[in-house]
Amino acid sequence: MKLPFAIFMVVTILSCNSQTKTDLLSLKLNSKVPAVVLQNNELKQDTDPNLGLAILNTAKLEKYAIGEIELNSYTFPNGNAADYSNLSILLSSKQRNNYLGFNYSSVNQQETKAIVAYLKKTYPAYQQSDTKGNGESYFWDVPKLDAWIFTYQGNSTDKNGKNFFSTNFIFVKRGTRMENSTDPKVITIMAYYKMMYPDVVK
Repeated sequence: MKLPFAIFMVVTILSCNSQTKTDLLSLKLNSKVPAVVLQNNELKQDTDPNLGLAILNTAKLEKYAIGEIELNSYTFPNGNAADYSNLSILLSSKQRNNYLGFNYSSVNQQETKAIVAYLKKTYPAYQQSDTKGNGESYFWDVPKLDAWIFTYQGNSTDKNGKNFFSTNFIFVKRGTRMENSTDPKVITIMAYYKMMYPDVVK
């Protein structure tokens, strides 16, 4: 009787662990970040250097998912110091923890393919851009989520000279401006990507 009980306990534990994943696409935009996310001690408060948004940052990814794709902490084999996957949860401000989306940078090649395939299947209306050998770039305008999704890749090289892709997935509330400014003179994140990455957004 002890063996079946032990198997039951293992299955129960695994089931509970699988349920702790937070789907970043399903969190309601411009609403309070759920307590289960804020209770994660591995999240560090910072500011996104490009978008100027307040963020909660982590390289510990086991508690998160993008749709049906479960994320896992990952460092590229024989990569350089910065060659690891990283998640930033975008906030309305450092004082207010309203969820504006996420910025996920991945060096996990198989995971990246799975996320792109999932996004293309789930949101079939998208723009795909020619990046002239620098990987793939996509843009989604998703009214039902009130969100923009930007995906672009860049070439990286490990210590052996092997090339691989670093992929960025930016999911953000439509209309959000740089630094989450309310000043209409400040450009939106969409305008920023059009300016900085013309191959991503036409």
